[in-house]
Amino acid sequence: MFQTAAGITVPFPDKLCEQYQLDGDTILCNLSFEKLSDFIHAFYASLTEPLFLAIHPDAEDEEVWYLDGMTKKQLTMILDGYGELLLQDGLSAFAIGSLTTNEELFVQKYKVLSIYSPQISRMEKLLARFDVPRTDSIVTAWDTFSEEHPGMAQRLEIAGMTVPDMINDLQKIGMYKG
Repeated sequence: MFQTAAGITVPFPDKLCEQYQLDGDTILCNLSFEKLSDFIHAFYASLTEPLFLAIHPDAEDEEVWYLDGMTKKQLTMILDGYGELLLQDGLSAFAIGSLTTNEELFVQKYKVLSIYSPQISRMEKLLARFDVPRTDSIVTAWDTFSEEHPGMAQRLEIAGMTVPDMINDLQKIGMYKG
């Protein structure tokens, strides 16, 4: 059964399944929550450094915070400390990518994934490792919403910290507002 993050509610989760749709150099993807952390780590492990992390504290707002010029080890340390919060929070979105190749994974609101790569076959091989099939017509969380049955996203606090608190912490090591 498809699992979602704690901070989101999808009205008809039974309509969701793991799948991806290809559109040129971009992939739109549903990935069940229990695989999300491992997939993110496998994604950035395949990238060329330096890497970046971009955080939208509110996925529907233009505000974006960046931490760039990172090594894989530095990004791993950040995600080890704050990854659970980023993954579970319903209001935020974030991206991880390579400043060298411009490949990027964007974890959007409702944890719908958007993957960009000029070498898209590399990303399809990565998705195959996670047993995610390709489809011509993906159904995302957004497709399950209606006026009568809206989705719901909420700000979470994990270990006494919210995403805005995390951004304040990361400013101490160079995170800046874009």
